[in-house]
Amino acid sequence: MSETYHVHLDSVDAVPGLGPDQGWVGMTVQFLIDNAKAGSRHFVFGRARFAPGPSEHQWHRHKGAEEFALITKGEGIALDGDNEIPVKAGDVIFHRQGAWHGFRNTSATEEAEMIWGWAGASSKEEAGYELRDTPRS
Repeated sequence: MSETYHVHLDSVDAVPGLGPDQGWVGMTVQFLIDNAKAGSRHFVFGRARFAPGPSEHQWHRHKGAEEFALITKGEGIALDGDNEIPVKAGDVIFHRQGAWHGFRNTSATEEAEMIWGWAGASSKEEAGYELRDTPRS
């Protein structure tokens, strides 16, 4: 494997199998850098796109990773702990390891997009993923 990994956003397929039963509602996710693609050992970097209308990544947590996100398009609500924080393009969000969090697109007409990453894990499995039993609104 090369020391440098290079990829273009348009050449990476959305992760298959992420659906509403796992808290991924009306959204697509790309893993741009992870262990499988780039040989990363402690980091995952991705993009999530949220369709207009009712789309969200429901309350969940990662026991094995911290998470950050940069809102690059649109606006929405960052779910953090039991708080709902209005965010828009240009805002940065950070969730500590194990903290309950999520995101909801609040626009009925515009897509929301975020660039995100996990620190401390190189895959979804290592990050851990736990959906909250009773989603909060």
